[in-house]
Amino acid sequence: MGSVSRFHGSRVLVTGGLGFIGSNVAVALQSADAEVTVLDNLTAQHGGDRRNLAGTDGIRVVIGDIADHELVAELLRETDFVFNLAGQVSHHESMTDPIRDTQVNVVAQLEFLESVRRHRPEACIVHSSTRQVYGVPSYLPVDEAHPTHPRDINGANKLAGETYHRIYANVHSLKTVCLRLSNIFGPRQCLSKPGLGFMPVFMSRVQKGEPLRVFGDGSQTRDCLYVDDLVTAILESATRLDDGRLPPGEVINIGHEQVLSLREIADRICSIAMSGSHVEHVPWPPDLDRIDIGAFQGDYQKAKRLLHWTPRTSFDQAVARTLDFYGENPWYLSSI
Repeated sequence: MGSVSRFHGSRVLVTGGLGFIGSNVAVALQSADAEVTVLDNLTAQHGGDRRNLAGTDGIRVVIGDIADHELVAELLRETDFVFNLAGQVSHHESMTDPIRDTQVNVVAQLEFLESVRRHRPEACIVHSSTRQVYGVPSYLPVDEAHPTHPRDINGANKLAGETYHRIYANVHSLKTVCLRLSNIFGPRQCLSKPGLGFMPVFMSRVQKGEPLRVFGDGSQTRDCLYVDDLVTAILESATRLDDGRLPPGEVINIGHEQVLSLREIADRICSIAMSGSHVEHVPWPPDLDRIDIGAFQGDYQKAKRLLHWTPRTSFDQAVARTLDFYGENPWYLSSI
């Protein structure tokens, strides 16, 4: 992280900071000597946990909602950087409770942007979105010019949230960037709650020696990115917004150029873990089959060009490091 020194002495706010990505960002910022505040409402389904920041004395933790104008106004005071990582990420849950997903990923995001506009328009804002906004790819690899046709409520709402960030950049001159994330995995990812992605499911099951269930023939492709590489991209985005090297309002794909089939992903995890797990093919559940996007491969040239960023961690390296982390922190397998 060549530009990490920019955060020394800065004041930062991380929304969703007790969750998977947010806690990793908060820890990295604390290591860079930033004054870190995290805001999280600890919604049961979202995977946030106070223990994600265990042993990180000095990070201020505030339990609350990003839609709370009075609270957010107080937290934004003299804040230099905002890492807006709060949200509901389960595609399946968005289909079973679409109103709640809309409240979290659309209404609350708009409320939060209004708070920033009113109280701290100078701050740089990095917002996390998802590759799911593209829907079923019409060509591969998928670049940022690809049409956005989300196949589930979560994808539609995340697209709305990032659109608001772009509007506030263009109309209100806020310094925002939206990162469309691929399949992120690594330390501090919740392993005990359903709907947070296939990688935490695989990681949980392999540590218990259980079979890794792959839907269908497993030929669909994905790229998986280690969370440390994502954190580097997030921090680089913020510093480049701050010094003007990154124009406000950009949308950038973030992922890995290493593309594997779901069968290959499961096989490699079993091989690296050596826990006795094996791959088991099962039929697609109808409710998931209806919202599946098929094979995906992202185009990350824009991230290379605008952020000078490329991932440094191979899939096998990332799996080994992740399993080591959970081996040292067994509570992740049983937290509720």
